[in-house]
Formats: sequence, C-alpha cells, structure tokens
Amino acid sequence: MNELEELKKITHYVLDLHQRGTTDSADAPYQHPTWTYTDEQLFEKEKTELFGKQPLLVGFSCELREPGAVMTFADLEDIEVQLVRAVDGRAYALQNIDSVAAKALAGDLNLCPSGVVKLPCDEKYGMLYISLDPTAELSIDEHIGDLQPWFESWNLDDLHFIGEHVWDMKSNWKLALDTFCEGYHFDILHRDSVGDFSLGNISQYKRFGPEQQQRHHRLTFPNKPILELRGTDDAEWGMEIQTHFQLVHFLFPNVSLLISPSGVEFFALYPGKNVGEHTTRYRSYWRGDLDRIGWSGTTPQENFEFIVFVVDKEDYWVSGNVQKSLNAKRKQFSTFGKNEPALINMHRNFLTSMGIDPDRKAPLEHGEAAKLEKIDSDAPQTTTA
Repeated sequence: MNELEELKKITHYVLDLHQRGTTDSADAPYQHPTWTYTDEQLFEKEKTELFGKQPLLVGFSCELREPGAVMTFADLEDIEVQLVRAVDGRAYALQNIDSVAAKALAGDLNLCPSGVVKLPCDEKYGMLYISLDPTAELSIDEHIGDLQPWFESWNLDDLHFIGEHVWDMKSNWKLALDTFCEGYHFDILHRDSVGDFSLGNISQYKRFGPEQQQRHHRLTFPNKPILELRGTDDAEWGMEIQTHFQLVHFLFPNVSLLISPSGVEFFALYPGKNVGEHTTRYRSYWRGDLDRIGWSGTTPQENFEFIVFVVDKEDYWVSGNVQKSLNAKRKQFSTFGKNEPALINMHRNFLTSMGIDPDRKAPLEHGEAAKLEKIDSDAPQTTTA
C-alpha cells in the first residue's frame, strides 16, 4: 500500500464532503434500545461472548522490549493475565500466575507450574493481542482483515510510552464508547478544545475487517486547515497532509485507537462489576523521536494531558450524567440519526455477534441469554468511501 496516495484519497473525499455540505451517513435512522445499557443479562453475556472469546488488543510491543519484561492485564473482574517477553523473543500470555513468577519463567516457558494457563497470544505490527479463551485460534491478520496494510505501514514497533490515565466510571462501557464514534458534538461540547481546530459534523466513515463481518471502522475527522488544500495540486502534497485530519479507529469489541503522525492514543474500555459501571484505560504513545514536537505544536506530555482533560471534563462528564437518565428506564430507545453510521453499525454488530436481533425492542427474558446463538446477518450498509 502507498500510504501517501491513500491519504490523498482521504483528503479529496473530505474536501468533497465539505463542498457539498454533507457527511457520510447511514441509509436511515436507527432506534437503538436503551435496555442494552442497563440489562444485567445482556451485560453478563457481553463479558462472556465479547470479552471472553473475542481477540483483545491489550498493548504494544514497546511495553515488552526486553526478555523478562512483564505487563499485567487485569482490567476485567476476577481476571489477571501476565504478558511476558521470553528469551526466544516471543510474547506469551499466562493466567493463574503473578508477575514475579512470570518474569522468572522468561527463560523457559516449559517450566510453567501446574495450573498456569497459556492463553492465545499474537504479536504483529507492534500490537499485542490475547484471547481469554484458551481454545481460540488467534490471528491478528485474520482479526483486522483489510486494515492490515495500514498497520503494516505505520510501524508501531517504534513507539514510546508517555503516560496512562484510568477512569473508573458510573457508566456502561458501551455508552462511554459512543463518545468516540461521532463528531457532530465537537462544536458544542468541545467548543474551546477540539472544536477550536476541527470541522464539526463532517467525517468519512469506513468499515474494515474480515469480509463477511467488517466490525471495525475508521472515522476521519478533518481539521480546519484542510480547507487550504482545496484547489492546490495534490502532486505537491506530502505526508504532512495527515496533520489535517484525525484517524480514529474502532477495533471490535472495545478499543478506540487514534493514529497520528506524532503518536498513538489507545483507549480500551471494559465492563465493570455492574452493568452501569466500566473502566477506561487510556495510554499515550509517541512515534519516533521523543524530542520531536507534535503536529499540533505540543510536547508528548502536553498532548497526553490535553487529551485527559478533554475526555475527563467534557466527554465523560456527559456520559456519566446520561447513564443516570438511562438507569431510570423511562425511555425505551434512543434514536441514532443518519449522520451516526458508526454508532448504528457498532451497536447492531454488538447484538448480532451475541445472537440477538438488533431490531429487538424488549429486554432479554430470564434465562434467554444462555440459549441465544450467533446471528450471521450483517449490519445495514452505509454510505462509505
């Protein structure tokens, strides 16, 4: 893949959207049932089916640089996994063991004591994926599908960890995830932060993944300086054009990943103890030289602190208050508009992947969740590039 040529295509597409005064959209609005944010049966099924069986992106290779390095994954209740870099250079995921013992095993994983479970673990393009299902066949390439050329070009092996912030919130994990999946709120909610430099309510929406599913997506949110490129010769454009938009990826089932020329912003959202609680783990990474100033003129630390502020004081403040309203169970559904294709397809895919009709209105009946099988139907198509 020629990354520059693909970025040029994105630029032309977004400029065309702006000229026509429109944005990528779904074919029709979607009445999304609000019980999906409050139903205990569904919540338990999500933990089993989405988090217990789906591939999970838990970090990046830079966190296990040397043999003996250990990273602990413990963001799901009653689950702790140690990722360890062995002397053979590979990353392994071990359950039922503490970090000290895992580090001691880096020289020979065959010495694992009885009871330690080796979980599926795959590492590629600088990403570390695991599955909590010991019987799963895990392949990053198979999971990300046609996103593979992009991750290959980004060379995420060359990342430097900058900082981490964890939110333990009184809101459902999917409700918090919603904030990463549309841009029409930028001008209002983020008026003095993101909205200061972004073009509101304009985005390119594109689905990715295995051919039959395409459960991942990418939203391209343009910045105001992109308008200066209109009418110029794209033969003179270089890689700097990527500073004119944000590439925000949703990786099914729980990750929002922003890739920029400067860094990587990694948000992983996990269900909490109860249906109306969740944990968001945000990690910021810098690409290449740590002394390099970012595209927005900020240092790596300033960039990290800015994003924490925006999410904490603006996005998550709203989602926490919306959850209070949902808990009252007075509204049967929320309407996702045509300009919210990412939200529509994401939520429909959550339900179909667990065998639930995405057009179902009523909550699950007692004991029904365990009897459901996966539905093969795909989410409705949307207008995409």
